[in-house]
Amino acid sequence: MQAWFGAAFAAPCLAMLAAHGGRLLGDRVRLYAPDELIERNLTYETREYCPGYLAIGDDSGGRAIMIDPCLPDPPVYCVDHGAMTADAFERLAPGLSGWLQRGGPLSRDA
Repeated sequence: MQAWFGAAFAAPCLAMLAAHGGRLLGDRVRLYAPDELIERNLTYETREYCPGYLAIGDDSGGRAIMIDPCLPDPPVYCVDHGAMTADAFERLAPGLSGWLQRGGPLSRDA
């Protein structure tokens, strides 16, 4: 995965992706299993439209969950699959670890 991405993932981020991938958070957020990450990111053309970011899941409603996997505890963003550019990101949480602990809320207020 890291070779495809073109950069090394931060060890804490990699551990969180491995531990939580393939899970459903709440009733809407699906985190991609490690073996799905490349295929999902190829499908959504993440490298072309959001260089430096990785889609790690989706909201089951047309929006991708995005992070910068090179950061140890990256901020979590949500973006519409039809407008996948960093300027369209909505910040959901300041860090992936806290976002996961809270069950993957799709709103900053949750």
